[in-house]
Amino acid sequence: MRGVIEGFYGPPWTHATRLDVIEFLADRGMNAYVYAPKSDPKHRERWRDTYDADELDQFRELAERAADLSTRFGFAISPGLDIDYASSRDRDVLVEKLTPLLGAGVDWIVLAFDDIPSHPDLARAQAGLSAWLLDAVRSRRAGAQLTLVPTEYVGTRPTPYLHDLAARLPAEVAVMWTGPTVCSSVVRAVDARAWASALAGRRPLLWDNYPVNDGSMEQSLHLGPYRGREPELTDEIEGVLCNPMLQAHASKVALATAADFLGDPDRYDPEASWSRAIAAVGGRRRPALRALASACADGPLLPADLLDAHALVTAVADAADTASWPRAVGALRDHLASVRQARDAWSDTPDDPLGAEIGPWLDGATVEADAGLAALRLVQHVRPVARVDDHGRGKAAAPDADLAMLHAFAVLFAWGAARRGEHVVFGPRFAVYPAVVQLPDGKPGLDVDLAIAEDQSAIDRVCRFALSWYQAWSHQEPGPVRVTADDTDIEVAPDGTFEATAATDLVVRAGPASTAVAAGVPFPDPRLA
Repeated sequence: MRGVIEGFYGPPWTHATRLDVIEFLADRGMNAYVYAPKSDPKHRERWRDTYDADELDQFRELAERAADLSTRFGFAISPGLDIDYASSRDRDVLVEKLTPLLGAGVDWIVLAFDDIPSHPDLARAQAGLSAWLLDAVRSRRAGAQLTLVPTEYVGTRPTPYLHDLAARLPAEVAVMWTGPTVCSSVVRAVDARAWASALAGRRPLLWDNYPVNDGSMEQSLHLGPYRGREPELTDEIEGVLCNPMLQAHASKVALATAADFLGDPDRYDPEASWSRAIAAVGGRRRPALRALASACADGPLLPADLLDAHALVTAVADAADTASWPRAVGALRDHLASVRQARDAWSDTPDDPLGAEIGPWLDGATVEADAGLAALRLVQHVRPVARVDDHGRGKAAAPDADLAMLHAFAVLFAWGAARRGEHVVFGPRFAVYPAVVQLPDGKPGLDVDLAIAEDQSAIDRVCRFALSWYQAWSHQEPGPVRVTADDTDIEVAPDGTFEATAATDLVVRAGPASTAVAAGVPFPDPRLA
């Protein structure tokens, strides 16, 4: 089994969107879809309330379309907040709630007991209810299946709860598991075997919380590829259900890559799969979607310091004291500019569903990139620059204090605007992940290191770097501008002009700073007018 479980807090998807996602996934070999949004009150808070005729018609259409596409359609119900497990009345209410859904074509029920308080007899009560419910639904629809989301659904260690659950739960009931933590960066075959051992040999159904972004993660888009799952893992589990984002159409990027992995885990190439997914989801806007996705690829599966922007900022820092800084600055400039321009791709169709979903991040990317580009302009303005025409006539200029100060203020203003933004692009300034893990004794706990991602913005890095360059330059004694051709000084006139007709290595210098002339300047520069 491989598919998705639509389980999140936040605005529910529309009926048309669910149909679209089911079809998209079926085209890629995914064969399961579970309806489980906690934002539907009738799923969790008001689980006793029945669905009306129009709602049942929508479930019937989803089930029929899924069946046409050879996809299992599951309905999840989460009664754990207040159900009396042994009450015949609550049991009757539960089966009465599910009976019309079974009649509408739903033949797979997911009984979810996640995120509720625990107590010593909880596993026995849940196992008893599950056994009763399996018989009840099968008496109403032959062949109906039941899957359980246990209250303890993370970790690799045995616990009294898991022991009691395994001892009493019918063998036909699959049990879901999210891996070592809620949003697991890595899930290995040995992890699945350990969990199966804790459940007396019952292989888990992996409820993979990627690319989900609900709860504390709502300000992030998880647009990177599926990664961190061993190919051997697929031999140790009953299947995988990926939990998508609140943004259904944007979720297709990660879900398509998950489909590639699950279809052929041994030959899975995350980057190649990601490129194909970007093309399939972005269509004619694929360059813009790729640019934004490259800035929003971090999350539980990928640390922000592995984003392209961070590597490019590091390259600028490494080139700080060399004449080759224009190349490093130019590469980062191009990356920031491509992300900044991504918003323009949707300007002609503001009602495009993908564009509507990612709109806040497109807007945020513009503001963040503006700050980064301002920082790079400041970097240029505290370095000497020069240009040479085809006849060898050139002009050189040292940093200008007034211009440099103006660019320093531009960084402060643009950076301030970026730091007021709410949506994460180029890495988080502060992000919280639901890093619940098992403690050594099997009890739940919080892994603080996994839970907090702090000061991981590439834009903050480059702004701090540019301002530190400015600060260092401002404390230096100004020196005359010099030009060397093949390490030999050539004459520079008071107005900065010079002749260099046969030079192969032309460098302009001012104080300790130097710039390779052949690389050009990353930005238009009034000093060279």
